[in-house]
Amino acid sequence: MKIFKIINALTLGGAQFVALDLARRAREEGHEIEIACFRDGPLGEVLRNEGFKVHLLGEKMLDLPAFFRILMLLHSFRPDIVHSHLFRASFWARIACMFFPAVRLVTSVHGYETKTYHHVEKLMSRLSDYMIFPSRFLRNWYRKNIRKLRSDECSVLYPGVNIRPSGIATAAVGPVRIGTLSRLHPVKGIDRLIEACAELKRRSVQFSLLIGGAGRHRAELETLAAKLGISDQCFFAGQVSDQRAFLDGLDIFVAPSREEAFGIHVCEAMERALPIVGARVGGIPELVDHGQTGLLFSPEHQNELADCLEKLAGAPDFRRSAGEKGRRRVETSFNRQTGIEKHLEIFSRLLKKQPHVHFAVSSGELGGGERLALGLMKSLKERGWRVSVTCAGAPLSDALAAAGIEYSVAEMSAGGFFFMTRLLHDLKALRPQIVSSHLNRASLISGILGRLTGLPVVSHIHGLNQKIYYQYSTRQVAVSQAVCDHLLDQGASPRNLCVIKNAIAGPVLAPRKSPEKGLQVAITAKLHANKGHRWALEAIAGHADHCGIDKIHIFGDGPERENLEKLCCSLNLTGLVTFYGFVKQPDRFYSKIDVALLPSLGEGIPLSLLETMRFGIPCIATDIGGIPEIISNDENGLLIKPGAADALVHAFKKIAEPEVYKRLSRASIDRFSSINDYKGMVDQFETLLRQELPACS
Repeated sequence: MKIFKIINALTLGGAQFVALDLARRAREEGHEIEIACFRDGPLGEVLRNEGFKVHLLGEKMLDLPAFFRILMLLHSFRPDIVHSHLFRASFWARIACMFFPAVRLVTSVHGYETKTYHHVEKLMSRLSDYMIFPSRFLRNWYRKNIRKLRSDECSVLYPGVNIRPSGIATAAVGPVRIGTLSRLHPVKGIDRLIEACAELKRRSVQFSLLIGGAGRHRAELETLAAKLGISDQCFFAGQVSDQRAFLDGLDIFVAPSREEAFGIHVCEAMERALPIVGARVGGIPELVDHGQTGLLFSPEHQNELADCLEKLAGAPDFRRSAGEKGRRRVETSFNRQTGIEKHLEIFSRLLKKQPHVHFAVSSGELGGGERLALGLMKSLKERGWRVSVTCAGAPLSDALAAAGIEYSVAEMSAGGFFFMTRLLHDLKALRPQIVSSHLNRASLISGILGRLTGLPVVSHIHGLNQKIYYQYSTRQVAVSQAVCDHLLDQGASPRNLCVIKNAIAGPVLAPRKSPEKGLQVAITAKLHANKGHRWALEAIAGHADHCGIDKIHIFGDGPERENLEKLCCSLNLTGLVTFYGFVKQPDRFYSKIDVALLPSLGEGIPLSLLETMRFGIPCIATDIGGIPEIISNDENGLLIKPGAADALVHAFKKIAEPEVYKRLSRASIDRFSSINDYKGMVDQFETLLRQELPACS
């Protein structure tokens, strides 16, 4: 596993120490680690001395060069996991990981930050794959104020402390030694502690107060101690380099914070077997068991803190007992090594999720290519894959909803810009491992995004398409040998190209009887110019009686419908031709159809042809693309040249002959049974996807 950690600064803080210990343990278990920060610090030197790669990004919050450095680092390192700490680092990590959909982003939240953070976090939180909180309190606050996270989207992992030899016993005689250790900031409530100690002096309690930590509010606190008359009993230690020695010199540890996400300093004091006096705020009540490991006070009651201190000052046995219980609680519940192991478990679990393929389909219709893609989606879903889709609308989106497949819709306007932006959003939000693209524009857009993000893209080529549409994809799937040969002629790499012939699901039916009356002819195809409806209708006009045609049924919809309806009016075919539009279940019409006509000007292997063959319906089709791979002329159908009007009329006359009709119907079913292997098609496709998965795992 390759883990990339990004953090605001490598200073001496709780988040930084957790990141350091996690990096050490992950490397011990054989994982690769790289670290990036915006500001260097003492821990940066420690990491470099231990052989870690530490990258400096830049000092400014809105530093675009720093962002591009992150992109380059992710591109070169190719991590499996990005683990971000603190708001600034998480902000840029989330944006950067949008360009690497295969990467799993884990965000550790360490505090509240500012109100501005709240607004930004509401917008960006969904860009993280997983969230880690240092306390139940902070998780619950986040759920209430930012986003309602599900239990499978987050965990509470207490930062904890490293367990060292037991702390010293608290003093039984002499002035009680009260202390705290934190940055000198109003939120830490040090002023409240000084006021409580002044109250202890008024109550004649013997004490000394040690305040460890640095901050710009030190002068104000020193002035307050002098004003309250306890300067001679209040000592400011400044920045503490040896925290263990500092804590071992105390009898009571106080956490008077006004806000506290967790309270790592409380945990460290408990590890040294110190009794705790803590405010009932944030995560502190999760650490301190009132009356057992220490005492809790309500921050709104000023004298309650003094009461707690007075009680502990006069009870050395209770202090000793509370300290011992606190030590045992830390050993069992707040051991940093246990927390680190849980971090690594989460990382591994994220990488072991079910395989996830995202389909990109630049259409909302249900033509052959769309129906093939839909069939593959359903089959992969049944086989345990997670399947998601970006498509261009209904009726495909309706079919996806009915199948229980997660999807989003994007318009194909503005040259595909909206589809591209939606697809990029979906790839980031859903984090698939691989993309399956279908139809020209989806293949082009997916291929470009795949190059930018490093995500493998498998393009299905359904027809005799131009190279520009698929040249950026990782692998190309030709639906027929004819399509494959066409791609090779255009310069496609044989190494990246394979043939997976189209197939359909469904049982084989009995041969058809020859029609007793005029032929019922069906054209089942999208109403696009390349499907050849125009030339076929023009050829049939004036020859319907000679062809033996009673009715022409046109199933499907598309941009050419209006033009074709006008054409039928001008050719006096309105009584002969019926337009049905899109039909959800065309199978129910096939029993009434005698002949299928496929006048296409370009094809791979059309699904409509396979569907009619399954019903034993003889077919007249053009001799182009992959059609000759499944129809042999005058054996299981009739083939004609595209645009050959006379040949089309002759084919109808021939197929109307009873003996010819019976022979072609029986041969259609036999040929369908021999070539159609739906399970084999899905097996081939799934194998191809799995072959590409290591590239993004």
